Amino acid sequence: MAELGVSQRVEHEREFYNRTSGASKYRLLRRVIWRAIGEFNRHDEVESMFDPRGKAVLQYGCGPGIGVESLLARGAVHVTGIDISEEEIGRAREKARSGGYADRVDFQAADAHHTDFTDDSFDLIVGHSILHHLDMPVALRELRRLLRPGGRAVFLEPLAANPLLRLGRRLTPGARTDDEHPLTVADWQICAGIFERFSHVEVELLSIPLMPLNLLVPRRLQRPFARAVARVDDALLRRFPGLAPYARLTFLVLE
Repeated sequence: MAELGVSQRVEHEREFYNRTSGASKYRLLRRVIWRAIGEFNRHDEVESMFDPRGKAVLQYGCGPGIGVESLLARGAVHVTGIDISEEEIGRAREKARSGGYADRVDFQAADAHHTDFTDDSFDLIVGHSILHHLDMPVALRELRRLLRPGGRAVFLEPLAANPLLRLGRRLTPGARTDDEHPLTVADWQICAGIFERFSHVEVELLSIPLMPLNLLVPRRLQRPFARAVARVDDALLRRFPGLAPYARLTFLVLE
């Protein structure tokens, strides 16, 4: 993508998240989506893929600072967060002040494609659903520049191929920006071309057609059902790795 295209994408993302930060209609739509995902959500498993103890951490696309307290509790020396939205950065700073950990964090409104940090600034870089908003080659080269030798970057990102997910995105256009692109096999290849050590793990496959049930089933019944589905999902993806692109999520480990 040309540099002008990157700049336009950045401005679109900034405008969208500044506009929707705290907006009731957007928050309601996102709550419905998260209610449908419910206990099928396996986001927390990303934490098993990195150890922040004693590390300088960059939260890449930090939003309102969700997850920062967990990084600090797990032993991170310092956490820096960047996000394109000034509104979200303001919320992250306020959360840090009220939580009593403002002296251990630094939040900055910045373009993730081109940051002002020096080379080799961070031991660990983590991100949640951020890369699919960016120009992948440009962002990945920036990540490689920022990561210290021996460091690790770990990301959780949505995948594009599943037809039910594509339908869901088409039915809820207000829940996301026009520029985002859930990842494909081609994006995995880009990661492998920029980072010498790259791996990925996919989760949530059979859960996708079952998600509407969470809008009806009582919450107390969702967890045991979701755990059973997860076990079947994992066995199925191990047995048939060709199904991996049709999962909902991919965990990326870049070193």
